[in-house]
Amino acid sequence: RAKIFQASTSEVYGDPSQHPQTEEYWGNVNPVGPRSCYDEGKRCAETLFFDYRRQHDLRVKVARIFNTYGPRMHPNDGRVVSNFIARAKIFQASTSEVYGDPSQHPQTEEYWGNVNPV
Repeated sequence: RAKIFQASTSEVYGDPSQHPQTEEYWGNVNPVGPRSCYDEGKRCAETLFFDYRRQHDLRVKVARIFNTYGPRMHPNDGRVVSNFIARAKIFQASTSEVYGDPSQHPQTEEYWGNVNPV
């Protein structure tokens, strides 16, 4: 059980050149890109947590959260989950857009019958 929990993000990987990312993958981050302050901020937070663990022998856990969604997310924010829901509403789940190369994500599966347009 952790004494301290850090909610991190998949953004620490930047624009990954490896799919899916393993725990050993360090990422492909542009430190001066337009969104770099967010990516680097999360990377810095993780670094500080692990430095603190090493210095004080404290149990820490870091979760790198991917594709979060919730009831108050904006339907047009451009993320995968909101785009999926918006397209399901428009097309009644008969079509969908695939992002990237589907062979990169062999474990990702969706059961279209569970999509219930609101």
